[in-house]
Amino acid sequence: MDRAPPNRAGIREIARAAGVSEATVDRVLHGRPNVRRATAERVLAAAAECRYLPDAELARLARRDRLRLVVVLPGGANSYIRGLNDDLRIWSQSRDRGARIQSFLVDSMAPDDMVRCLRRLGRKADAVAFFGVDHPLVRDEANALVDAGKTVMTLISDVTGCRRQAYIGIDNLAAGRTAAFLMARAAPPEGGKIALVAATRHYRAHVERELGFQQLIGRDWPCLGFAGTVEGQDDPQINARLTAELLDRTPDLIGIYNVGGASEGIGAELRRRGRAGQVQLIGHGLSPGTRQLLAEGVMSAVLTQRSRSLMEVMVDQLHAVAAPSFLPLQFIFPTNLP
Repeated sequence: MDRAPPNRAGIREIARAAGVSEATVDRVLHGRPNVRRATAERVLAAAAECRYLPDAELARLARRDRLRLVVVLPGGANSYIRGLNDDLRIWSQSRDRGARIQSFLVDSMAPDDMVRCLRRLGRKADAVAFFGVDHPLVRDEANALVDAGKTVMTLISDVTGCRRQAYIGIDNLAAGRTAAFLMARAAPPEGGKIALVAATRHYRAHVERELGFQQLIGRDWPCLGFAGTVEGQDDPQINARLTAELLDRTPDLIGIYNVGGASEGIGAELRRRGRAGQVQLIGHGLSPGTRQLLAEGVMSAVLTQRSRSLMEVMVDQLHAVAAPSFLPLQFIFPTNLP
C-alpha cells in the first residue's frame, strides 16, 4: 500500500541524508535529467527512508526505462554539425540524461528524404528533435508526429507553420543583424561590395540570417552594396569554387558573410588569392576548421551557441510545459578563442 504519512521530511532533510545539494534532490524528485544514476538512487533511497513520497511515486521515479529521443542532423561536409553529433553521443552516455538518446546523420537533406527519415525513426520514438528543413512536406510529417502524441522539436533551424513543441536555437534574425554590424563597422570608408553564402534556401535559419543582415546594411550603411547570395550546400569544395567566382566578378568585394557551414572552403580560396584579411569573413559554428581560420586571421568572427546548452535544453524540454527561450548567441573572435 502507498504510504503518505502526515509528517513528511523536507527537501533539506533528504539532501542531508543523501549527501547532495537541495537542487539535486529537486531534480531527482521531479524526474529531470542531468543527475548521475548512482546519485539519483541515493536520493530516492533517502526519500524512501524519510517517507517523503508514496511508494508508487518512488517506484515511478526509480524506473530505469526512459523516453526514447531520436535526434536527426544533416550529414555531409559541415564540420560543425558533425562535431555536434559527436558531442551529443558522448554527452548522452556520460550520465543519466533522463532519456535514451540516439542520433542520426542524414546524407541528404532533401525534403523527401527528411520526411522518410522522420516517419521511419519517429514511429518507435517518444520524441524527435531534428535540424529543420523548411518545406511543407516536412511540416506535415512533423505535425503528424505531434498528432501521434510525440514530442517534436526543431534544432538550429525551424520549420514554418510546424506545430512542434519547441524550437531550440539562436535568434537567427538577430544573428544576421549582428554580423552586419560587425562587418559594416570594419568596412573601409569608401565602402564596397558584400556577398552572402548559404547552404540552401530550405534552411529557414539561413534565410533569417540573410534577411537580418540585409535589413541592417540596407538601413544603416548605404555605401555597402550586395554582390548577391550563392548556395554552396555546406560543402567546402563548392564554397571554394563559388568564392573564386565572386572574387573574379567583384573586384571591390570587401566582405563575405557565410550564413551556413563549411567556411573552410571560403577561407582556403581567400588565402590562395592573397585576399585573406582584405576580405572580411564572418561565419557560423565554432569547429576545428573555423577555429584555425580565426587563429590565422582569415576569419574575423564566428557566431555560435554552446553545444552543451542546446543539448541540455533539448532534454529538459521532454518534461517542460513551456517552450524555451532563444539560446544565447556567442561571439568568437581571434582575441577570445576558447
